[in-house]
Amino acid sequence: MTSRRSTREDTRTALLDAALEEFAHHGFRNTTHADIASAIGIGRTTFYEYFESTEDLLVQLVEERLPVVVADIVEAISNDLPPVERMRELGIRTVEFVGLDHLGLILHTESMRVSEDTQRRIALAHAGLVGAFAEVFEDGVAAGDFRDLPVNVAGQLMFQTVMGAGRSIMDSADPKQQVHETAEISIDFLIRGLAAG
Repeated sequence: MTSRRSTREDTRTALLDAALEEFAHHGFRNTTHADIASAIGIGRTTFYEYFESTEDLLVQLVEERLPVVVADIVEAISNDLPPVERMRELGIRTVEFVGLDHLGLILHTESMRVSEDTQRRIALAHAGLVGAFAEVFEDGVAAGDFRDLPVNVAGQLMFQTVMGAGRSIMDSADPKQQVHETAEISIDFLIRGLAAG
């Protein structure tokens, strides 16, 4: 017999999965709690037993799943690589995530349309990725590969390049066909911009 706790966890997970699909196909603003509840066959009022709102669900989805994605991206890159190659790998993998993964698409298109508290919580969920880019950049500066820019400037250059590439992939007729070329072009552009001398 299934315990009540595991049934609740299963329902919560199903709501998160359904929300990810609904947000990806219809956008966060065009998806209601009733849409998400209906997708898994529960009543719309039952949704509120799990989440306060669709925004609450979004932030919990990000807080739960993004750190796992970030860890997978970061752990796949060898620390033995020179900083330029680590930046290339980190950048390409991040562009691919932003451009193709449902969670990446949602974060890119919807995160600015939520409350300041939710934006803050989403930013905290990105901390591992931000830290990874900062570490590689600082290693590159120390090795003489990258210019010694203020960290906030370098961070914005990295962020805007990755997000712009992700947007380009999303807007293309065939994102899966475009992802590798777009990722490589954009990260080569970034690395040239950061390069010392």
